[in-house]
Amino acid sequence: MRRTAEIVVGLPADQAIALFTPEGERRWADGWDPQYPQPSRREGPGAVFTTTHGTHRATWIMVDHRPDGVRYARIVHGLTAGIVAVDLFASGDDTTRVRVTYDLTALGPAGESQLEAFEADYQAEIAVWSTEIAAALQSSLSSVIGRSRTRRPVAL
Repeated sequence: MRRTAEIVVGLPADQAIALFTPEGERRWADGWDPQYPQPSRREGPGAVFTTTHGTHRATWIMVDHRPDGVRYARIVHGLTAGIVAVDLFASGDDTTRVRVTYDLTALGPAGESQLEAFEADYQAEIAVWSTEIAAALQSSLSSVIGRSRTRRPVAL
């Protein structure tokens, strides 16, 4: 099963790429909590982390990390395996078009059922990413504005 969808992120590409790293995704993805078998190695090709979604545990390996994209090998133990790719295309000074591609293979009948459900919900799920990212960016902006309004002038 191969599915691709696109969203637009309200950041320039050089900043948007960080949202699709294991730690960057914490900023916007509810429940995303990557765990690292080697905590000192969180970035770059070969970095490994695991996530849990419901009763399913996934192992992710960063395969490639470039300024315009990132690719992960992903194995959901006993269910599916494949590649997740995020490619960025600058679409304006402050926006980036993001293409998210999941290319997954079922590892058995249970994986086939999971992929059927995943495929049916894919476009809607990626649209949720867009909403969650926009909310996180807005929250960050509001936080920065709030801090700047509460600063007191420095007495000279």
